[in-house]
Amino acid sequence: MALGKFDVIVNGDIGCYSLGVFPPLSRTDTMLCMGGGFTLAHGMQMAGEKKKCVGIVGDSTFFHSGITGLLDVVYNKGTSVLVVADNTITAMTGHQDHPGTGVTLMGETTKTISIEAVAKACGIDRIRIVNPYDQDELVRVFAEELETDAPSLIITRAPCPLREKKRVGAQLTIDSDKCKNCRVCLKCGCPALEVPEKTIPPVINSALCSGCGLCRSLCKFNAIIN
Repeated sequence: MALGKFDVIVNGDIGCYSLGVFPPLSRTDTMLCMGGGFTLAHGMQMAGEKKKCVGIVGDSTFFHSGITGLLDVVYNKGTSVLVVADNTITAMTGHQDHPGTGVTLMGETTKTISIEAVAKACGIDRIRIVNPYDQDELVRVFAEELETDAPSLIITRAPCPLREKKRVGAQLTIDSDKCKNCRVCLKCGCPALEVPEKTIPPVINSALCSGCGLCRSLCKFNAIIN
């Protein structure tokens, strides 16, 4: 959603964030394979693409096949903006652990490998860590990094509500008296936001709301409340 504010090429990957191809986000231009978010962005940029190229992988994909692409970006003096969508779990295929979770697949405690430490060791100097629920901050960070001539890594770090199995914040509702039915909140693609009819303002399904506050950050009329 934040990348929708910029005229860039977004190279996606295989994961939950693959849904970014579809409405209402519609903000992924290419998708090939695990790790392809980074390598496609780098390949396009090296081939002469004039627009800034952004590459996205998840945290588990980063450890699986993202590190090599990141290393190539640094080695070949690339200028892509790389993003790791980090919810600290392999969310798409069933919440399996990975090297960044600190737990083995057998449930044993092990070393927790830091994404930012690995990236720094690969030669990335510009590393930013952002809470993706804070859209204003995320847009600001993207704006800064997209203007640089050096490769950068943005880690968007927040828990997966499905794994947490609990609300990450206070449950929200929509004040129908304040709501102008502008439907900007629907642009975040949250499954808890529902539209009963075209003429009726959206409502929040209390059974699905995790309390992340993303929709509230989009509302200009303060109609989304606790």
